[in-house]
Amino acid sequence: MEAHTSPKSMIAEAHARTNNEIALLKLPICALFTQKNALLPVSRLPCEILATIFLYQAYSFYQDPQDFPMWGAAPPWANVSYVCRHWRNVALTCPSLWSFLFVFSPRWTEELLSRSKRVPLRILIDMRFEFQEAMIFFEKVTTDVTRIRDLSLYLPCNRVEGVLSKLSTTPAPLLHTFKLRLRTRHLGEDAVYPDTLLNGETPALRTLELYHCHPPWSSLVFTALSTLRLRSIASSSQPTITELLAMLRHMPDLAHLYLEDALSGAKDILASRHTLPSECVDLPHLSRLALVAPFSAVIVFLSKVTVPQKTEIRLLCRHDVDFTVSHTPLYPLLERQFNTTSDVGTVIRTLNLKTTLRGASFVLSTSERDCDVSFYSDDRGHLHEDWDCCIPLKLDIHVDSQKDLEPLVGDICRIIPMAHLHTLAHLTYTHMSHLLSSSFIGTTFGDLQELKFIKLTEFCVAEWTSALSPGSCRKRKHSIENAQDIFAPALAELQLTDVSFAANCHPRSHNCSGSAWCLCKALAHRKAKGYVLKKLVIGGSNYVSNAQVEDLCRVVDEVDWDGHTGSSEDEDES
Repeated sequence: MEAHTSPKSMIAEAHARTNNEIALLKLPICALFTQKNALLPVSRLPCEILATIFLYQAYSFYQDPQDFPMWGAAPPWANVSYVCRHWRNVALTCPSLWSFLFVFSPRWTEELLSRSKRVPLRILIDMRFEFQEAMIFFEKVTTDVTRIRDLSLYLPCNRVEGVLSKLSTTPAPLLHTFKLRLRTRHLGEDAVYPDTLLNGETPALRTLELYHCHPPWSSLVFTALSTLRLRSIASSSQPTITELLAMLRHMPDLAHLYLEDALSGAKDILASRHTLPSECVDLPHLSRLALVAPFSAVIVFLSKVTVPQKTEIRLLCRHDVDFTVSHTPLYPLLERQFNTTSDVGTVIRTLNLKTTLRGASFVLSTSERDCDVSFYSDDRGHLHEDWDCCIPLKLDIHVDSQKDLEPLVGDICRIIPMAHLHTLAHLTYTHMSHLLSSSFIGTTFGDLQELKFIKLTEFCVAEWTSALSPGSCRKRKHSIENAQDIFAPALAELQLTDVSFAANCHPRSHNCSGSAWCLCKALAHRKAKGYVLKKLVIGGSNYVSNAQVEDLCRVVDEVDWDGHTGSSEDEDES
C-alpha cells in the first residue's frame, strides 16, 4: 500500500526542487558576471597596487579615527572585502591590511590578529571612553608586545603607571613609534610613572611623542631616535635647559625636534645665577626644529644647540614672566643660520610680515609670490608648521611694549639676507597700521632693488603711500631727488586687500591722510621718475570711488578693482 503524501510535504519538495534549479542557473550567471568584471579597467590593476590602495584607506582611518566608533563595529576598511571575489582575495591575502587595531570589538580583535598573521601591529588605544572595553582590548593586543610596531595611547592620569609598567616588562624589539597623551580631569591631578620609560629595550624606536605628560626626563635615553615631540607639558614639570641638553646628547641622529610649550624659562641662566655646560650639542641631521617657549629659553637653547643651515625652523618666543629679556641675543643666532657667505646660504624671495600690538610675525620663503601661507601662530593660538614648503623660517616674537616693535622688525630685516627679495606681504589690523612709520618703511624696505610685488592687507595706507613717494605725501626729512633712491625701483605690482583709505582728503590737498587720491599722486610721482607701476589690485577696500580709479588708470598700466566702495558713495568726486 503506497504511503500517503500530505499536500504540505509536496509543496516543500516542490520548493526544494525549484530552489535547486535556481541555484544551478545562478552558477553560470555568477560566472558570467565574474568574466564581465574581469574586463573592467579596475580589475586589470595588479594585485600589489590594489592592495596598496586598500592599505592607504586603512592607514587613513588609523591616523584619524575621530568620526568612527571605536567599539562594537567592524573596521571600516573591511568593506573592501565585500565588493567582489577578486577584491576579497586580494584583501585576505594582504596581512598588513589587518594590522591596524583600534576597534574595541572582541570578535574583530580576534579576527584582525588572525588575518594579520605575524606582521607588525599598529595599535591605537583611547581610554577616555568605554574604559572597561578599552582595558580588555589593551590586554588582548599587548599579549605579544614583540609584534607591536606603532603604539598610540590616550590615558587618564590614574592609569598611566599600570599601563606603562606592563609595557616595560617585555622588550619591544619592533617598536618604531610611541605616542603617549594624558587627559587631566582635575587641576593638580598628576600621573605616576615607572622609573624607566619602556625599560629602554626598544632598539628600533624612531619616533617618541609625549603630550601633557612628564616621565623621568633622565629615562629618555633612546639613541636611535629620529623624531622627538614634547607638547603642552605642565610648567611645574617641564624639563630645564640642562635636562633637555642631557637628553639631546643621547640622540645624535635626531631629524625632527618639536618642543611646544614644553621648556621652562631660562631667566636664571641669563641673569647668571646658573651655568650651563660649556660644550654645545650638535644635531648634524636635524631638518626640522619647532620651538614654542619663553624668549629666555629660546635664546639659551639656540646658543647651546648647533643645527645645519638647511634646517627648517619654527620659533614662537613668548613673554618671560617677571623678567625683561632683550631681543639682541637672538640676532647673532639668526645671522649664523642665514650666513650668506656659506655655499648653502638660503636665498629669501618672499617675506611675509604681520605686526600687531602683541608683537611681530615673520615667514620667509625661497619661492616668489609665496604670500598665502599661514603665520606660525594664529589669533586662536593654533600652530601652523607647514613643513617642506620652501619655508626655512617662521618666527613669532612677542614684545613688551609698542615702542619695541620698530627696532625689532628693523633688526630682523637687516639680519635676514633680503638682497634678492621679490615679494613683500604685510598684514596688520586697520586700527594698528600706525605701528610702523613711513620713514621706517622707507628705510627698511626702500633699498630692495629686486622687490617687484607688494601685498598689503587690512591697512590704513597712509604710511605706505608716503613711503612710496617721498615729497608727494608726508615728506621725509631727506626727500628723494635722484632716481637711484626711488623706493623699491623694480616694483611692478601693488595689491591692496581690505585696506582703509582716508575719506577726508581732497585731490589738491597737501596734507595727505592716506586717501586713494594720495596713492594716485604717489604713483604719478614714480611715473614721472620713470618707474611706472604695471599693475594695481584693489579689493574689499573702503573709500574708493569711480573717479579715483579713473585717475589711477592714468598712472598705472593696469588697474584691477572689484568695485567695492565701502563707506564712500563717491563723495570725493565733488
